[in-house]
Amino acid sequence: MALWVEEATENIIAAAKEEFMNYGFIAASLRRIAEKAKTSPRSIYTRFSDKEELFSYFVKEQVDYSLGLVEEYLKNFSACPKEEQMEGRGENSSNFAYKLLDYIYDNFDAFYLIVCCSKGTVYESFIEQLAALETEHTQKYLVAIDSEIRNLPKVTVEFIHMMSRSFFDGFFETVRHGFDREKAREHVEKLILFHSGGWERFLI
Repeated sequence: MALWVEEATENIIAAAKEEFMNYGFIAASLRRIAEKAKTSPRSIYTRFSDKEELFSYFVKEQVDYSLGLVEEYLKNFSACPKEEQMEGRGENSSNFAYKLLDYIYDNFDAFYLIVCCSKGTVYESFIEQLAALETEHTQKYLVAIDSEIRNLPKVTVEFIHMMSRSFFDGFFETVRHGFDREKAREHVEKLILFHSGGWERFLI
């Protein structure tokens, strides 16, 4: 009996992953999932309270971990002395971006679901959450180095957010386009170069 229940759960999970990846959350059908898993929708509801909880099974761990990773990195960076922040911002941020990219590619299917299939769930705001963290700590950085900025245009919170969102949207294009890991790294290298060059127009 226990083995049958375990097999039924595995079948539901496999069918649900395929359904979400093919149709996205909104268009995904619990009835189709049940048919593919050779069970009933009722059987799904005995394991998951609703469709979003089933979707969460595939992505929650990765969302929580990556948001925590980014927040920890940014908090540690903001806690450094001003001189250390200024000296290491380029190399440190690049190294962290590659670390995040490796985590994404170690969990590619989960991030494909988050980036491409999560509309209609709490996870559709994932990239916006990353941009909000980046915006908050970029503001702190600009305050920290304000005395070092000379004759350069001041930036607004709105502009910082636009650039932060632009960076993460570009970063996750690697997932949207299904790049392999090597091509994704090349893409991110160029993205960092582009954004770093732009920010140098505002920072000394």
